Amino acid sequence: MLTHVIIHGGYHRGEIGRLLSQISIAPPWDTFAVHLHQTEPSRRLQAVIEPLSV
Repeated sequence: MLTHVIIHGGYHRGEIGRLLSQISIAPPWDTFAVHLHQTEPSRRLQAVIEPLSV
């Protein structure tokens, strides 16, 4: 059932994106990465301040 809910929502999102592009409207960026970018900007800065150790 959970798989159905996830796939069903993705189908509707894709269909809305297709409809928006047909009327020349860019679909909004609403991915998880964009959410993190907006709600936790300090996460971006940590990568610059504290580079990964190799």
